[in-house]
Amino acid sequence: MSARSPQFHAPIFLGSAFFLMGLAILEKLLNLFGWTIPLLHVYPRQVIDWAVALLMFEIALSIRQIIELRLEARDEPETRTGMR
Repeated sequence: MSARSPQFHAPIFLGSAFFLMGLAILEKLLNLFGWTIPLLHVYPRQVIDWAVALLMFEIALSIRQIIELRLEARDEPETRTGMR
C-alpha cells in the first residue's frame, strides 16, 4: 500500500482564505471612510490575492485527492458475488 496524503485540508485552507477575504473587504470598507486596520500594512488587493492563492491551492489538492481515490477504486478487484 502506498502512503496517501491526508484526506481533508479544506478547513485549514478554506478557513484561512475566507478569513483573508473578509479582512480585505473590511479593510476596503474602512478605507472608504479614511480609516485603516493598524496591523495590516498591505493593500486590500494583496490580501485578496493571498486568499485566491489559498483557494487555488485547495482546489488543486482536492482534485489530486479525487483522482487518487478514483484510481484506487479502479485498481481494486470487484468483490461482488455472482456477477461477472
